[in-house]
Amino acid sequence: MNSLSDLSNLPIWQAIALAVGFPIGLLILNELIAALERRSNPLAKNLRTLRNLVLPALAALLFANWILGLPSEHSAMRWIETIFWVTFLFALLGVVNDIVFGMGSQKSLGERVPKLFRDLAQALLVAVGAMVIYSKVWGMEIQGALTALGLGSIVIGLALQEPLGNIVSGLMLLLERPLNVGDWVTVDGVTGKVTEINWRSVHIETPTREIRVVPNVSLYKGAFSNLSRPTPQRTEIVDMGFSYDDPPSKVKQLLIDLLLSTPGVKKDPEPLVRTVNYADFSIIYRMIFTVERQETLGATRDEVMTRLWYMARREGLTIPFPIQMEYKPGENPGKPQKTTSQWLNEQPRFKASLQPADVADLHIREYTAGEIMHSPAKPFEGGALILRGEVSLLFSSNDGQELVVSKLGPGECFGDSLTAGSSSDAITLKANDDVTVLWLPTKQMDELLSRSASLSSEVGDAIELRRLAVQAIKQHRKGQSLPAS
Repeated sequence: MNSLSDLSNLPIWQAIALAVGFPIGLLILNELIAALERRSNPLAKNLRTLRNLVLPALAALLFANWILGLPSEHSAMRWIETIFWVTFLFALLGVVNDIVFGMGSQKSLGERVPKLFRDLAQALLVAVGAMVIYSKVWGMEIQGALTALGLGSIVIGLALQEPLGNIVSGLMLLLERPLNVGDWVTVDGVTGKVTEINWRSVHIETPTREIRVVPNVSLYKGAFSNLSRPTPQRTEIVDMGFSYDDPPSKVKQLLIDLLLSTPGVKKDPEPLVRTVNYADFSIIYRMIFTVERQETLGATRDEVMTRLWYMARREGLTIPFPIQMEYKPGENPGKPQKTTSQWLNEQPRFKASLQPADVADLHIREYTAGEIMHSPAKPFEGGALILRGEVSLLFSSNDGQELVVSKLGPGECFGDSLTAGSSSDAITLKANDDVTVLWLPTKQMDELLSRSASLSSEVGDAIELRRLAVQAIKQHRKGQSLPAS
């Protein structure tokens, strides 16, 4: 009868240990990988390599040794052992790479050392380690491994010329560093952000959320533009045509004012406007402005083009139609717009105070959301009656903050003498949405108020309310600045 110590030496115990240990190891690795993926930890990728390659190779090695009893000199045993050690070395180097370059405060180091360089270094170390493993497991000299590797490299090189060309091109791009991950580039007419540089290609994410894959050899041999070098700031050029009846000096100054007041346009370098061409239908003006980075260019250009239409309408500038058509006298190719008389019919109280001479001086002006209609630096000249939209009356404090005093709607007036009394030098008027106003020159507005007692009294009450609101804000802020008693 065998003793318990004899039973422990039988293969059945090793088989049970292998049959139980392998699934438990897989379960532990699965749970660990899931936990790391929830935290977006880069170690999860290398643990998957450990689960999918190293653990099965280890199980095969133990099975061949414990269960099959293959000697270490057996070729199958040597192949299994070689595969195990190579995969173990590959996984170990991956873990070291993630710890050094991809975790915590080391992420900045990973950004400075390109991924392609790290991959090539890892491949080189695996190749050197594989030669050492080959020498130890198979009992061969390293010179023999090098000879075999050299012969194999010739065959592989002939069969994989194009992939190897991409790798070499990637190395040249890596050494020259004409682009990095995060740079905006233009390649073959496509503009996008570089998201990855790997062995074979560069991945570029376009503004339409597409990934364009460009082989390294194409970038190395061809031409491309790096929009993030030498500075991330981007300069945009927009050409716009205005009528020959519009004085160029006036147009250029209005365009400069528009660019300086548009959010996103940098004041340094200062935007420029140039007269560039006399075309068939218009004089062409070129607007040159700079934004902080490529990501903001689209939104800023949209804002410039949107405000351009409103500026042209209220300043009486004409953007010609780029077509040839014949119109009879008085015909307008555009959509019929409300006339001044039609707008006045919707404001009977204001219309009753006007005289025929006043109506001739009235003009329609339009503003878009976010435009400054009046400010200490550029006061509104004349008076205006709001026909449509909402305007915020903002008080500018000494510390640069803007506080909402009130909001003006249709039927309310504002202007150089109608804003907030003696505090108008600190008042800003800003359009909250599309705003349409009837504008009257200062002289005519003053005459209108002097002969209309009811309108003058109503405007005076509104001015007094705004003045009191500004005064209350000043006193409130002054009280906040006092030390607590």
